[in-house]
Amino acid sequence: MNYLQQRFSIPAFTAFFSLFPQRTISPSTGSGHRPKNEEPELDTGEFTIYRQAELNRTTASLLANGAILIVGEEGSGKSVLGNAVVEKLTCDGFLVAFVEPTTPKQMLLEITQQFELPTEDIEGKNLTVDKLKRAIAEFLGENTAFIVLDDAQNCDMKFRIWLKQLRRKGVPMLVLATDPPRSDIFINIPRIELKPLPEKAIRQIMKAAAQERAIALTSADLSKLQERAGGNPMLAIRAIEEEYLGLDIEGADHRRYFDITPLILVVGVIFVIMGGIAAAIFLGLSRLLYSLPQEERRIR
Repeated sequence: MNYLQQRFSIPAFTAFFSLFPQRTISPSTGSGHRPKNEEPELDTGEFTIYRQAELNRTTASLLANGAILIVGEEGSGKSVLGNAVVEKLTCDGFLVAFVEPTTPKQMLLEITQQFELPTEDIEGKNLTVDKLKRAIAEFLGENTAFIVLDDAQNCDMKFRIWLKQLRRKGVPMLVLATDPPRSDIFINIPRIELKPLPEKAIRQIMKAAAQERAIALTSADLSKLQERAGGNPMLAIRAIEEEYLGLDIEGADHRRYFDITPLILVVGVIFVIMGGIAAAIFLGLSRLLYSLPQEERRIR
């Protein structure tokens, strides 16, 4: 079993269904009727892809020897989307190296192993970092293969600069990041920003998570829990977990609602400045009027 097969066989890939929520069905009741406020049960079916447009666009770009940067907040589904791209390309018979942040040498070793390249020289010595980079670059220059880098913002900058050099040579790659800096590889390739999922999709994810944990939730319960997610699939699943554990949570971690404190500060500063200008004008006019001759001293 190779690296990719091991990666896609782990339960976490299917459990984390921000892109592919598994639909299950509970045993039906005898009469077929349900309480008025009870959510309808999900139908049995295949995994649902909620970011199909992003998946198609990313895959098409890579097949055209392009590069894509996918940006989104934590839990927005970047890693799941990256895994979906890897699975799609692999099923089409292409070589794909999926790497996650670690030391530069370890990431290079993972790439060489997934491309089934030798990591030792003819004398049996381990290849140095420079030799690993050279071997990977030569392989990518002679073969159609793809690199997918997850959580790229946590990678060593030298490794990202090396990726930038590969990109200049036309190597197709997918980079996934949260709040990436505007430098090196991040500023060199076009980006797709993952928007919050629509309410319907989040609701389906939460219902699927609730069914897996055998939690009976009404429409009102789901609506209340959905406010915590804010379109974030990971937070949607976490809300169900918190409900399952009986935790009383207020507020949410998503970024759908913006902090208006800076705006209030700016308005306050503008108000102070305008007040100062008005005061200066008032004082100037007062002095001007005071300097005018009195009525009885004017020339008639």
